[in-house]
Amino acid sequence: MLDIDQFSLVEPAYLVTVISESVLKDSLIMLLKDLKVRSYTVSEVQGEGRYMRRSADPETSSSFVETGLEIRAIVSQELSQVILHVLKEQQTDFAIFAYRQPIEALIDDINF
Repeated sequence: MLDIDQFSLVEPAYLVTVISESVLKDSLIMLLKDLKVRSYTVSEVQGEGRYMRRSADPETSSSFVETGLEIRAIVSQELSQVILHVLKEQQTDFAIFAYRQPIEALIDDINF
């Protein structure tokens, strides 16, 4: 009989989610590549809140929230700490909201 407890299909990991201004797309992707992050997802998002910057529309005199960017990556705990540290330094100049969540992921390589 197969003892299912002998086999672990998942590895502990961290999901890092970054929501920022679209202008940071290239630099955020470069950061991940420099840190040897193998895969990530990028999505355009819209929202409102204290971490999104408002811009005035000169034609209507109303304000709107600029289109934002969401990037997600599954990384180790150590790498998530490095990513968050770098992003913290950029928060003074840009609208950046980032968080990490401990997860269990189906990963094909333990050195993700």
